[in-house]
Amino acid sequence: MRVKDLLERDLARPIEEIIKVDQTSEDVVYTEITEYVVTERIRDQYYRVLKAIADGKSEPSEGTGVWISGFFGSGKSSFAKIIGYILGNKAVRGHSAGDLFSRQVEDERIPDLVNYINTAVPTEVIMFDIAAERHVRQSTEHISELMYRNLLRALDYAEDFDLAELEIDLEAEGKLAEFIQVCEGKYGAWRTVRKSAQKFSRASAILHEMDPATYPSPDSWDQSVQGRNVALTVDGFTRRVFELMARRRPGKAVAFVIDEVGQFVARSEDKIEDLRVVAEKLGRESRNRVASGSAPAPAWLVVTSQEKLEEVVAAIDSKRVQLAKLTDRFKYRVDLSPADIREVATRRVLSKRPDAVPVLEQLFAENQGLLNTSCQLERSTRWHGLKQDEFVHFYPYLPHFIELSIDIVSGIRLTPGAPQHYGGSNRTIIKQVHEMLVSERTGVGERKIGALVPIDLISNLVEGNLPTEKQKDLSDIGARCQKNPENGDWPLRVAKAICLLEYVHDLPRTQRNLAALLVDEVGVPAPLEQVESALDWLANAQFVRHAEEGWKLQTAQEKRWETERL
Repeated sequence: MRVKDLLERDLARPIEEIIKVDQTSEDVVYTEITEYVVTERIRDQYYRVLKAIADGKSEPSEGTGVWISGFFGSGKSSFAKIIGYILGNKAVRGHSAGDLFSRQVEDERIPDLVNYINTAVPTEVIMFDIAAERHVRQSTEHISELMYRNLLRALDYAEDFDLAELEIDLEAEGKLAEFIQVCEGKYGAWRTVRKSAQKFSRASAILHEMDPATYPSPDSWDQSVQGRNVALTVDGFTRRVFELMARRRPGKAVAFVIDEVGQFVARSEDKIEDLRVVAEKLGRESRNRVASGSAPAPAWLVVTSQEKLEEVVAAIDSKRVQLAKLTDRFKYRVDLSPADIREVATRRVLSKRPDAVPVLEQLFAENQGLLNTSCQLERSTRWHGLKQDEFVHFYPYLPHFIELSIDIVSGIRLTPGAPQHYGGSNRTIIKQVHEMLVSERTGVGERKIGALVPIDLISNLVEGNLPTEKQKDLSDIGARCQKNPENGDWPLRVAKAICLLEYVHDLPRTQRNLAALLVDEVGVPAPLEQVESALDWLANAQFVRHAEEGWKLQTAQEKRWETERL
């Protein structure tokens, strides 16, 4: 019997690397919602946010911002996307997204809230990933301009601000339908023409034909907009949100769901201030319009960030007053903690079949003493001893390995110069756990029952995100091990363990701890002798040295010092 035979999940069913708010395939979204794991803490956060949105119709306030933060892969994009799908009452494979989500939640309060929002607060949801916007890559646009462009796109206006202004003016005069009809006869569909390179000249020619008194030549309007950039103030943007919604989506509220805003505003006081002003003006305009009856419900701004709101402000050494202003606007803050990630990962990937539980309980009972002796960590609060229920729940991981994996990946991503891109080998923890079982580089799922995940296999999945110098060291150590096989692959295994533990600051890199983390099978003692022999080999080869916090890989500079000393 193999490890994968113990699991409820069919490992052939893939897990999405990254959840994207702008991925709208119904099959993908259906899987995202139906496989979504709602922990007790996440459930309470959903209730709090949905309750505030529901209450906003009758009790409008200026605090309509939601800040969702969490470690890469923590599920913050999923949280925001599901909020967006619930508010938009979107259909997913013949089901309401709200109904699908309600089935995932063991809380009778949430289905009632979802039903109320879908019936009493119909909402147009504008979702986009700010990192994917081509304008962000090409310029330093303000967030209000990015939001406005996405609003125009959602309401079927031209995305170019000048053309959008023309459409809005013509619509106000009742002439837009005529304009589109003339365009159809001369050039084809206006939706196509307004994206072409000749959009301005053709729009100008159409206006000349419609109103030669105002536009005496075919290029009159084109000349009038040359070099003119439509100035979009935040006040103008917030007014337009409600005006255009009333025109194109009468009776509907609006909500913006924006992914990775934290990354966009990070370390820029101007962008943080811009975000604050947008949230403030949108909240104030919402309250005033709902109170006067000119809007059905407040406009909500839901954003995600890898950092908490306090951390984003602290990164620019800003004054506390700026944080206070921001927290007033983002009244609802959701932080997805490592505890949530740990529970989600184990429930989604490592949940066991009912008939597998007694098998693992027996395995633990027969090896409890040796397991606790072999895997014990010293000088660390991470170790509390192994209990039977934890062993069964996390197997083939040991309970503390999920949190350790989170800290390792987090540490790598925070290292100056380390790759920060998404996808590739930069895996979420859920994806990493799945890959640990199915990847050819690890293959734990194919091993016999009793196999454990050692720390060096984690390295096999994340090494593409290590700094180049560390990758080269591991490659060189592997090559030398092949030429000098007397120690087997132990020098490489130990080096990988040391490398990863350098990103974990509360776990000393002692021989004992290295050995405990390299145990790869139930019922075997900690490989302390092999680790000590490998450390001697690595030290003699100038790959590692002993420091105050334990063993570490030597930097290129330290190697030069050692060579000069010798």
